[in-house]
Amino acid sequence: MSRTGVTMTEFAVLLLLSEAPGRRLRMSALAARAGLTASRITRVVDGLGKHGLVQKERHGEDARGNDAILTDEGLRVMQAAQPSYLTSARKRVLDRIPPELLPDLARTITALADELT
Repeated sequence: MSRTGVTMTEFAVLLLLSEAPGRRLRMSALAARAGLTASRITRVVDGLGKHGLVQKERHGEDARGNDAILTDEGLRVMQAAQPSYLTSARKRVLDRIPPELLPDLARTITALADELT
């Protein structure tokens, strides 16, 4: 665990949930968005749940699946950790990209994001 109180993987899960409608996602959708296996997302969500940051509950329309729901405390922790993780990502990735490559990279990332939506 980092000085923020959450690991990078936990932060990513909290961030994804914070951006989801109603701060909730099906576990399978959360796993896909986080790039994690079903068993790994279960372990991460269960760990966050022990600290009151995420709740799990049965999906309303399909009782076979669970939703992960970001709690108010989880949102607070994510927001507190966000500046540290964004600074780290900028230093580790963006600051290492030559400025002349940034316009092409931005276009490529935008095109990829457009294909995913």
